[in-house]
Amino acid sequence: MHLPEPEHIPMDSVPALNWGVIGPGKIATSFVDTTLKNTAQKFRAVASRSKERAEQFAHKFSIDSVYENYSQLVESSEIDAVYIASWQVDHFEHAMLALNAGKHVLVEKPITYSPAEAQQIFELAKSKGLLAMEAMWTRYLPQSSIIRKLIADGELGEPRLLSANFCVDNSHSARLWTKGGGGIIYDMGIYPIAIAQQFMGNPIKITATGKVDENNLDMESFVTLEYASGARSQIVSSGVSTIPTTASCGFENGVVVVDEPFFVPSGIRLRDKNLYFKEQSWRDESSIQGHEGLCYQATHFAKYVWEGRVESPIHNAHDTVANIEVAAEISKQIGAKPY
Repeated sequence: MHLPEPEHIPMDSVPALNWGVIGPGKIATSFVDTTLKNTAQKFRAVASRSKERAEQFAHKFSIDSVYENYSQLVESSEIDAVYIASWQVDHFEHAMLALNAGKHVLVEKPITYSPAEAQQIFELAKSKGLLAMEAMWTRYLPQSSIIRKLIADGELGEPRLLSANFCVDNSHSARLWTKGGGGIIYDMGIYPIAIAQQFMGNPIKITATGKVDENNLDMESFVTLEYASGARSQIVSSGVSTIPTTASCGFENGVVVVDEPFFVPSGIRLRDKNLYFKEQSWRDESSIQGHEGLCYQATHFAKYVWEGRVESPIHNAHDTVANIEVAAEISKQIGAKPY
């Protein structure tokens, strides 16, 4: 078996879009900062319910136009695409608003809480010839291209068992513990759900246990996903305890380990199945590290717009909705009500 080289779209190889930003919070700050530093994309407008927050954001990134009204931003003729980073409970409203105004949308993950609403976003985008994409940025990292190549090559054989964890004490993050602001399963657990899908496909059975707080917001979840092939995934998410953020998948003929944290630029290890294993490894040693990796999705998004696509070829509408269905079922089984 051979560990392939990653693929990388040159950041300056695609046309620059003029972006508007809805929801200038922490994740939008990270996204815009790294995208401006590392790509050719341009940010022209920002909108927020807080004029002061929007003005501060605009000043930080030299953005010309500030709106208190989201409708004004999406109707602006200077905007090609809208990055939606508002609270999760508002994603559907803001995505539909932008699409109906003829704008492409990149919507922070998860695209919605509701599978049905996510489906409506993709259907509207398709009907209008616009791109709607969930900002599942892990799919656009160089290491994800290695995973795709390894799976497509077939030498590993069928996947049999996956383990993925995202457990970090985020008890200090007020948003995660407020209805509509996130929730551990949807905000953090969506990463293990997504990498399980990337390796295994979509499950046929979900079994979950966990804990919720006094407001019925999930604190931890312990999940087994079962697949038609007989393979299984075990994923753990916690917002109150910290353990290594790992992901690995055992195949018939070998093991793939994604270096931690598995959802940021890190590395890949390809091992044999022995206890005392031999391995090949690739490590992301570029200057783009941690959440700076958010910029990769902006370049892919612009490329897809240029190609006339209405969904991402490496994280399509069907798979995006399927992940939301998994998150919704986990929430249901443990009694969580995140919105």
